[in-house]
Amino acid sequence: MKIKEKHKLRKPSGPYLVGCTHYSYEYNPDEKDDKKRVIPCICFYPAKGIGEGKLKKYVSESILPGTNGIETNSYINAPICDGKHPFLLFSHGFSLSCEANTVQFEELASHGYIVLSIGHPGDGSYELPDGEILKFDMEKMMKDYQEETTTGTEIFPKYAAWLRGDGKDASMDEHRDYYKRIIDGQPRMTAQSEIWIKDSLVALDMFLNEAKQESAMLYNHVDKENIGAFGMSFGGATALSLTHVSDLIKASANLDGFFYSSMWQKPIKKPIMVMQNDGAPAGYLLTFSFLNAENDAYMVTVKNSTHGNFMDYNEIMAENYIGKATIAGKEVEKAMLGEIDPDKMENIMNTLLLDFFNKYLKGKDSQVIDTDDLPDDVILLRK
Repeated sequence: MKIKEKHKLRKPSGPYLVGCTHYSYEYNPDEKDDKKRVIPCICFYPAKGIGEGKLKKYVSESILPGTNGIETNSYINAPICDGKHPFLLFSHGFSLSCEANTVQFEELASHGYIVLSIGHPGDGSYELPDGEILKFDMEKMMKDYQEETTTGTEIFPKYAAWLRGDGKDASMDEHRDYYKRIIDGQPRMTAQSEIWIKDSLVALDMFLNEAKQESAMLYNHVDKENIGAFGMSFGGATALSLTHVSDLIKASANLDGFFYSSMWQKPIKKPIMVMQNDGAPAGYLLTFSFLNAENDAYMVTVKNSTHGNFMDYNEIMAENYIGKATIAGKEVEKAMLGEIDPDKMENIMNTLLLDFFNKYLKGKDSQVIDTDDLPDDVILLRK
């Protein structure tokens, strides 16, 4: 994958400068085992100055080679703006890093949100505050999930084709039965989602407790009455699950993440927005989550996009990456990014996420998602 040699991330559109700082939390997931689980986090927030003026590097070269020439807009440990700010908890996609959606973090922070991007040890690559690097083990992942990966490459294209065809007129029972077959065929992925949910709850609790301390940087700046969650891919599934398990979460957005969860059958009773790709062979996978919602729900399909378009690859890749995959027994070439213009894709994500959370966490009237003034590449359904 070829990364831009020198690049400044797009300037956020909001009125605030962006600050950032690192956190790391520990907890013991098993009382019978003394082994601690470390949750690395990066926090982005609205800043009232640049502090010492040092910008955060995009991500460590050890995590994503070729990124040394990429500069963010986030000032390390800059002073936070006065007042209380809505809070968003983010989980990245499987195998990625806390930085994987930095463009969205900076955009939201520039409009007055505090965003905590959390890591999930073993399932991504991270740089800890002391400089230690935790690397994702792709070989181990492929071994652990080999059977389910094979199942997914076979069933998801069939499911997407069904959603485009007979599924358009299917009953809710038919949708539920089809979804159940997918979930039942991938038990390890569903079980792993429980660990990500626990990580998220621990990080949320520890972050809010720390913000209560007078010595804390964010003391008295977190609006605890207005908290949301969002995530990309597997992290998007986690964000939807948090609506079920945390009373603090008021709204949730999912960036192209099939809803792996033991709670997949429970209707979501808080506002949600699900954004999905339409790329062959396996787009349109978030229909069930939308249909099963019992509160305000938005389903956004971005035309000419792929799964890879829902993270910073739009911004940092010098050219599209063409890989190979085996689907239905045939080896096919598959582009990382779809045909949609990368700049347009980032604008779509930034605009819709901001509009959604402004409505449900700030109480503002929608400027986009409740109007017909939508980008040309967007198909939006509302409930």
